[in-house]
Amino acid sequence: MNKIFLTILLVCFVTISSFAAGHITKAQKESTIECLGHYTATAVLPADTVEVKDIEIALAASKVIREYLNKEGIKNDEINKGMNVYVDKVYGKPFNKEKNSECNKFIYKLIPGSEQEIEKLSRTIYQG
Repeated sequence: MNKIFLTILLVCFVTISSFAAGHITKAQKESTIECLGHYTATAVLPADTVEVKDIEIALAASKVIREYLNKEGIKNDEINKGMNVYVDKVYGKPFNKEKNSECNKFIYKLIPGSEQEIEKLSRTIYQG
């Protein structure tokens, strides 16, 4: 009887775990995708309007965020759609330092080890 109960419990646990879409909330997902849009927009700004360091960080952060969202079970179509909404909103506008600081703080807190990973990746982009 105990074996049957444990087997059923294990099957239920595995089934429920396999359907879980991740552990971030909807609000966190939306903010993360918005920051991805910010970093993507920053990465394509003209070089004379933003510091190279900010472009390097933006490119590295985009990679780290995209990998994180994929691990959380979020499909690339959903990521790209949300990201493009933000990019379209800020296209042609100057670099937003305030939004950049806000996104840096949010992402570093949300994704464990992201600050170190982004810094490490950013140094390989332009060999900086």
